[in-house]
Formats: sequence, structure tokens, C-alpha cells
Amino acid sequence: MPRIESGDNMKRKHIYLIAANAAALLFFLIMTIFFARLRDSLPDQQVASRWSADEPYSLVSIYSAGSSPMTLNDIFTARVNVEKKLVENSIAAEKENARVWTDAFSSAQELITVDAGTSTSEANLIVTGGDFSMFHPMDFIYGSFYNDDMVMNDNVVIDEVLAWRLYGSSNIVGKPVLINGKYYFVSGVFRQSENKNMEKVYGDKPRIFMPYSGYDIISPDRAAEFICYEACLPNAVSGFGKSILTEAMALEENTDMVMENSTRYSLKSRFGIIRNFGMRSVVDSPVYYQYWENAARITDDKAALLLVMQALGLALPICTDV
Repeated sequence: MPRIESGDNMKRKHIYLIAANAAALLFFLIMTIFFARLRDSLPDQQVASRWSADEPYSLVSIYSAGSSPMTLNDIFTARVNVEKKLVENSIAAEKENARVWTDAFSSAQELITVDAGTSTSEANLIVTGGDFSMFHPMDFIYGSFYNDDMVMNDNVVIDEVLAWRLYGSSNIVGKPVLINGKYYFVSGVFRQSENKNMEKVYGDKPRIFMPYSGYDIISPDRAAEFICYEACLPNAVSGFGKSILTEAMALEENTDMVMENSTRYSLKSRFGIIRNFGMRSVVDSPVYYQYWENAARITDDKAALLLVMQALGLALPICTDV
């Protein structure tokens, strides 16, 4: 004869189940909060919201293979093509001299020696162009980022570590540094990011940035070449910005070289990482990522893991009827 549970036992089990569901929902909420903090942790991925809080925009990045970097001519041609595509789609700035989109580009890092007269230090140099500081805001202790259109192209920005190694101080705006026999002047000193993921990929060498026009001074026989091109484009329809830039650069539609950063934390993207877990580490093309993209890829993996945790938190409440 089957055993019939007493009313007290059934009531007790029901209370336990309610408590378990409450704990599971609390776990889901905590994982959701962790995800929100992770998603907003890298300013380099937030340019679309900084550029326009009212209209939908997307951040699109192109990384070229190290063996075939982009030239200034490639970038300037892409700019013209983007403008044409926007005009064809009746997208224009409402105010005169206003910009409806913006871009930035950067070279692969290059190890150089920086000389301040009494001391020298090795540093990783990245050559930039466009609205780089908009895409990659820095925490300046002193000074500011150089302007891409400055008449004087002999300005550089350096991190705090390099400033201390060269001059024993971070307050060195205007001080000269010698690179490959040519003098440059420090326009800003920035603090390295305290973001844990960024710290992992920043490298053990200090960093220095200079405009592409300034690079020509120390390398007159070799023009600057670029591995990363980024654009913040109107995106009224999902995928529009990515499509515009893909066509402007004459790339294949499904190439891995083009990434729509603005959707990297979407449910679809996070499910994609889980589905291809393990294969994500396999790289079959010689593409070189900037350190900020490597930091973002770390957060991609963590976001996917948090999605698994969120799903586990919802599993019990969904599967039980309380």
C-alpha cells in the first residue's frame, strides 16, 4: 500500500521548494548584475553611446592581417566610400559642419627606445589617426590627447610609467623626448586602466602614442601602416553600419575581419560563444588584435559564462510549479 505523506511533510517540502526557488532567483539577479557591470566595464566598447545618446549607432572594427596592413590611401578611400553610401541612403547631418559619423585607426605596436637625455626606456609605440581619443578615452593625469588635425605633428602622449622612468615625475607636459634622433613633446600623461581585463593584456612595457603625421618624421622612408580601423556609424537598421563599412572597404560580407562591437554582449553573441566554445581559441588567419580588443574578448568569454550561470539560476523556478 503506497505511503501517503502527511500534510505537515508536504507543507514542509513546499516551503523548502519556495526557499530554493527564491535562492535561485537571487542567484540569477546577482549574475545579471555582474553581467551589467562587465558589459559596461570597458569605455573602448561604449563609443556608440558616447557619440549619440538619441539615435542608434554601432561601433564597427576592421582588423587586417599583419602581412597586409592598411595604408593611409586605403583609409581615405574608405572614408570617401562611406560618405557616398550614407548619401545614397539619405543620411546627412542636420547642422552645417556637423558630423554624422566618425572613425579612428591605429598601427600595430612597435618597440622603440625613448630618450629624455638623462634616462632612456623602451616603450611600445602605437601610431594613430582620426578621432582616436573618442574611441579610446584615456585617464589623463596631466595634459590631453593630441588632435589629429594639429599643425604641429611632434606631440606624443605617454603613460605614467614611462613618464616616471624618463623624468621621475608624471607632471612633464611640454617636456621633450628623443625618438630615433627626432624630438617630440609630451602633450599628455595618462594613467593605465585599472580594469583587470585590460591590465592582463596591456603588456609589461610602457606605452606611447603619436599621430601618423608625426611618424613620418622618424620614418621618412617607411609610411605608417595600420592594422585596425574603427568607425561609429548610424545603425537605424540592425547590421546597417557593418554593411556600410564592409562595402566601403571592399571586403567579403561574412569576413571575420569585420566585427560589430556594439552587439558583442547580445544574447545571440553570447550563445554563439557557448555554442563554439573551445573553437574560439583557434585562429586560422594571421590577424593581430590591439590590446583593447584582446581585453574585450576576455569579457566576451566571461559574459558567455555568466549567461550559463543566469540560465542555471532560472532553471529551478521554470521547471517547478510553486
